[in-house]
Amino acid sequence: MPTQKKLLVGIIVFIALDLSILLINYWIAHQVANDAIAINLAGRQRMLTQRITKSLVEFELRKSDAEAESSIQELRTSARMFDQTLTAFKQGGHAIGGDGQLVTLHRVKPGSATEMVAQADRLWMPTRTLLLPYITSSVAIPAAVMNEARISMQQSNVALLDAMNTLTSDLQKDSMGRADTLRLVQTLVFFLALINFLVIVHKFHLLAEQAHNAKEYFSELAVRDHLTGLFNRREFEHNLKREISANTRLARDKFAIVMVDLDSFKPINDRLGHNAGDVVLKTVAERIASHARITDTVARLGGDEFVLICTSLRDEEKAAKFCERLLASINEPIVLDGQQIQVGASIGVAFYPNQSQSEIHLMQAADQAMYDAKKNGKNCFVCNMAH
Repeated sequence: MPTQKKLLVGIIVFIALDLSILLINYWIAHQVANDAIAINLAGRQRMLTQRITKSLVEFELRKSDAEAESSIQELRTSARMFDQTLTAFKQGGHAIGGDGQLVTLHRVKPGSATEMVAQADRLWMPTRTLLLPYITSSVAIPAAVMNEARISMQQSNVALLDAMNTLTSDLQKDSMGRADTLRLVQTLVFFLALINFLVIVHKFHLLAEQAHNAKEYFSELAVRDHLTGLFNRREFEHNLKREISANTRLARDKFAIVMVDLDSFKPINDRLGHNAGDVVLKTVAERIASHARITDTVARLGGDEFVLICTSLRDEEKAAKFCERLLASINEPIVLDGQQIQVGASIGVAFYPNQSQSEIHLMQAADQAMYDAKKNGKNCFVCNMAH
């Protein structure tokens, strides 16, 4: 074949490969974006499960009509959003995204993720049946219905959280599998382009770097809370299991779980807006993190709830001093648009292995201590030292 024809064929092949590279790059970005939305919403389902249970418990413990109304409003919003998102995972459709805008979710593909959605739907159905006539309308929710819904959620809460955790993990695995397949095809295209023109090496390097950055971003997204930069619930649970395993294997001393829930945070959102609320959450997160050691884990569980694994807190005296410093820091004024805002916090502490060697029971003990702090007047701490 004449040199001119070979050159022409090489140019045509280069153009075809270059276009293929652009299309694959676009598809990867599109796929990662869609998968990130689904993973974020699956993670949000865990938070909504806690918010639904929390609002039902707070209604049971209400001290005034205002607190009851606040709990009901929180329940309506959380239950409606949870139900809409779960339906979208099951059938495909629209859901409210993290920015408040409608996003489209595709029906989860057959496999473990489908099983988790079906399991979550079964667990949610008794509570849904009770609340659906009320969360989709302005009809007042009877106290008897609230009580039945609370009992139902308390019975299914742990299993529902486990289903949502597994769904998030399955979606992440599926997404990484698709991304790996696309990256493999992309590499083959680059290899063919390299054979035709050495100059394509440079473009291959750039795209490979983009893919690497996308993978790092995706990995970071999976373990970090997008607002505060703290660890998210999934990574916290992973670290808690690892800490318990290490303590068991090495026969180390006890450690503490410190649960922090902000007091009267919702009125800040209602009065100053969600942007101001986000500033408060980020500021509180920084203050909490500043009191943690390098070996500690600091995470945001969702909403206005934070948790720490403190490896250096082994007795009630140390925990009390730590909580006093933490409360003092959280109570410091926050300046928003020239106004000084002050928030409080209810803190619950549980010790491993005093309460349990199970991470679930340990978290429940810390959670109960935190609610005891709220019952004691809020903006205080309670250490659960039961053996």
